[in-house]
Amino acid sequence: MDSAGGTRDLVRRSGAAHTTERVAEQREQWRAEHLAIPGTSHLQFAALPSEDDVADQLARRVAQDPSDARLHVARVNHHVVHDEPDRVYAALVDAFFAFGPTGAGLRSRLLNGARRQIGPARAALLDPYVDTGLSPRSSLPLCPGSMLSNGITGETEIVRPTAGAHR
Repeated sequence: MDSAGGTRDLVRRSGAAHTTERVAEQREQWRAEHLAIPGTSHLQFAALPSEDDVADQLARRVAQDPSDARLHVARVNHHVVHDEPDRVYAALVDAFFAFGPTGAGLRSRLLNGARRQIGPARAALLDPYVDTGLSPRSSLPLCPGSMLSNGITGETEIVRPTAGAHR
């Protein structure tokens, strides 16, 4: 062994190379399985070869195909695992817009799994929409990072029909 430069010559068994890439890959797989929202870690996303990071790819693909639940779940889980509360919230907002009145169970699971990370104020904004989802006329403040939200606040109905009104 050479210890003059502070290095050691370690003997490895043939075929049992333990590279740092493999260790990093195993660590990320463990994080994805154990830190993701419970019951959703089996939904996987295959990143395309690109210079963009996975978060940007997921956001773009959600914008292209908002009805793909796998993309929404993968996007929320990706940001949960990487502890990015702002991006988790943006991904949740997109999931709430994507399915309209369907998908209440998925919305509930995603919101409850990410509630701690996004905080009580943001969770309170989404709670009323778990059963119905968000619509383009829903009043929700601007959400940076959301691909589907227009950031509408206030009332969107300009003209309302009233009973008994005659022309």
